[in-house]
Amino acid sequence: MKEQIGGNKRPAILADSVEAVIAAMYLDGGLEPVKQFILNNLKESIELASKNVGLKDYKTVLQEKLQIHGDVNIEYKIIGETGPDHDKHFIAQVKYNGKVLANRRRTFKKEC
Repeated sequence: MKEQIGGNKRPAILADSVEAVIAAMYLDGGLEPVKQFILNNLKESIELASKNVGLKDYKTVLQEKLQIHGDVNIEYKIIGETGPDHDKHFIAQVKYNGKVLANRRRTFKKEC
């Protein structure tokens, strides 16, 4: 059923599934099989994540650049939604001192 609505492509569902598999492996065989599973299957992701430790997200970088010369008014707003409930897309807007800087379409609100 989830395949019909795209659940197999949603990061939160995929993360929950991996977490459940790892938990089941730990309960069944202890730490060593889990360690091997993680190292064998997630090595590239771990290396990539550890290279980006300390990097700021794009909203923080934008705010720091805009606020470099003092107080400014930065607004983030969801200005539209499209699609059915199971496959929503959101249109977000960022304004700087009342001027629209960008509109962006994303699948998840937290990506906006």
